[in-house]
Amino acid sequence: MDVPLREKGVYTFGPFRLDPTRRIVLCAGAAVTMTARLFDMLLYLVQNPERLVPRDELEHAVWQSRVVADGNLQKTISLLRKALQVHEPAETFIVTVPGRGFRFAVPVAFEPYPIGISSAGPFDDLAGPAADPRHPRRWWQGKAALLLGLQVLLLAAIAGAIWRPASPVPPPAPFAPPPHSVAVMAFTNLSGDPRQEYFSDGLSEELINALDRISALQVAARLSSFSFKGKSATIRDIARQLDVGTVLEGSVRRDGKRLRITAQLVNAETGYQIWSRNFDRDEGDIFKVQGEIAEAVATSLQVTLLGDDAAKLTLGSTTNPHALDAYLRGMMLQRLFTVDSQRQALAAFDEAVALDPNYALAHAQRAATMIRFVEGFGGLGSDLAATQQYRARAMAEAQLAVSLAPRLGAAHAVLAGADEEAWRFSDAEAEYTRARELAPGDAAIEQRYAHFAVAMGHNALAVAAAQRGAQLDPLSPIAYVDLAAVLIWAQRPDDALTSLRHAQQLGFGGPRVTDETALVELQKKHFEKVRQICAGMQNWAQDFYLAIADHALGRQDEAQAALAKLLAQEGDNSAFYHAEIEAQWGDTQAALQWLETAYRLHDDGLIGLKTDWRANPLRGNPRFQDIVRRMNFPP
Repeated sequence: MDVPLREKGVYTFGPFRLDPTRRIVLCAGAAVTMTARLFDMLLYLVQNPERLVPRDELEHAVWQSRVVADGNLQKTISLLRKALQVHEPAETFIVTVPGRGFRFAVPVAFEPYPIGISSAGPFDDLAGPAADPRHPRRWWQGKAALLLGLQVLLLAAIAGAIWRPASPVPPPAPFAPPPHSVAVMAFTNLSGDPRQEYFSDGLSEELINALDRISALQVAARLSSFSFKGKSATIRDIARQLDVGTVLEGSVRRDGKRLRITAQLVNAETGYQIWSRNFDRDEGDIFKVQGEIAEAVATSLQVTLLGDDAAKLTLGSTTNPHALDAYLRGMMLQRLFTVDSQRQALAAFDEAVALDPNYALAHAQRAATMIRFVEGFGGLGSDLAATQQYRARAMAEAQLAVSLAPRLGAAHAVLAGADEEAWRFSDAEAEYTRARELAPGDAAIEQRYAHFAVAMGHNALAVAAAQRGAQLDPLSPIAYVDLAAVLIWAQRPDDALTSLRHAQQLGFGGPRVTDETALVELQKKHFEKVRQICAGMQNWAQDFYLAIADHALGRQDEAQAALAKLLAQEGDNSAFYHAEIEAQWGDTQAALQWLETAYRLHDDGLIGLKTDWRANPLRGNPRFQDIVRRMNFPP
């Protein structure tokens, strides 16, 4: 936190001295150890003594661009009280005003440094913390090191003073990651063929999933761990950013049917190897190798594998190496989000389940890919019959995956998605609940549930789940874009912008950030800003936003042109969005007619009809309420 200082000096309260420039707190001359966040919170409260500081103001001052998870503020306040607990009761310094905020309740004095003296001189790290402001440092204490000794002796003799070195600067807050925590890096592909990257990445992801099923382990999510791929970062840096105590790294060399896999588990604080091993095996032994690595990690972290945990390591998997290879290829293709990649991914999953009909994970991802076809990524266009066919096939595949591996959280999550697409919302809610119970550390499941919950009107649950998804995957910009989307739906546009800025700070931009930003400004009725953002867009959403913004700004011809363009490009596929445009224009009858078309076509947009703020002008209309009733939303 960058805190503007009125002038350089020290705040004093009770037995404490707080130096903002040196970022140090002393109690009776001894340094008080606290993290940077605790220091920032204390400084803000000290600079606002005796004033009620609202919760949201304190959150913004301390966390700034980050979205604050529920409970983090109160937890930080509690830790700060413990740090200040010396003589006085914990409540003496910081008083909680229930439901409103906090107040720093003791008198605070500010003692500036003498004119021309700064506590941040070039040798302060050697000299230690700032002196007590009641006994300010003399001018000669900041001079060059070469003359320091002579000047000290000379002036001490003249003034009759004895120079005493200050206390050493306290070390930074110790790194204290959660116990039994690990991050799995993307294993290096040493095969000499870049086309084998999917295999080394896939094995790494399989290890992440296997380890995440061990209840006593805390495993960093894939996107955060893989964010370091190809970058120069030390083990210690990686561990601190991911908040883990150990890092698993390795390499894969694939030569025909032979595999050479190396793996090592490293203590993040010391940099020493905890465990390492080389595996030279036939490709058919890959599953045994995965199991040995996972068990070695658990054992090295002093985690006892219970019978249930051991079974979870291979949950939903296969013993056919060719099926595994097809599955890993499918996962790589699925993430590319193009029409061709989705079709190729589906073909790969088809191959995997043909090779092993009991491969639950492959069935689940086959269903997930079919759902993407239904959502518009498969190039089905307005082919209603094909869309209905893929929706039914996705449901059957997801149900098969659950029946083959009832304790596989990912399978239940995919089935929940299939239930959503079938407008079986109560069933979807039950499946999401089961998925989260089985895989509490899966960031992707939290994010999927968050989107569903906010569409159902459960805003608090949705935001909490999206925030947890971001906490589990802290270096994933996608997690923060997902959080922003949920916050927009919950009508918290300012918080959504904060989350989008964080995604951009993590290096993520592109169409999705632009789309969500435009939606925020549309929600805030900043229509000129919407038009500016749309200038850089190149998709159907541009016409959707412009149709609403231009109409609100009185540019009726431009708004009509945008709507006509949207209809020409998307046809009836844009029925739901056409309805929302007409609703925003105030043409209720046209909006309701387009909603009926959307209902007939089983338009995905209707999943959010219960809570979508863009349809608010229609909510009092009986025909609108009848459509909502027919959707069978849960209470």
